[in-house]
Amino acid sequence: MLHEIALRRALPGIVKTYDFSGKWKNELGSIVTLDQEGGKVMGTYTSPVSEPGRPVTGAVIGYVTGMGIVFSVQWTGLQSMTSWVGQLVPVRIGETIIPTLQALWQMVSSVHPGDEWAAINAGADVFTRP
Repeated sequence: MLHEIALRRALPGIVKTYDFSGKWKNELGSIVTLDQEGGKVMGTYTSPVSEPGRPVTGAVIGYVTGMGIVFSVQWTGLQSMTSWVGQLVPVRIGETIIPTLQALWQMVSSVHPGDEWAAINAGADVFTRP
């Protein structure tokens, strides 16, 4: 598997883990609030841009190592889950460094028969602290 070959590039050992605790906002106005204990994160995610035309929320669970993070959301009241994998990228604007979380996501949803093409979606998000 390709991902197993990619593990050859991973640095060995344990490094200081970035603290992702707090609120993060993406380009669509979604807010993820994370509580971190060691290498584990939990929290909530609220998306204002959903098909039902109202904000949707979900519980977050995930892991952190170094400056990398992975977390998943089970959307409340929907047969859908989304996972993000990303890393902290410090972005310099003038003299200020802004912690930025750049992540890729994949979402899987239960759909009606015949709509299987819409069951898995993918994209990218950029989160900053509001």
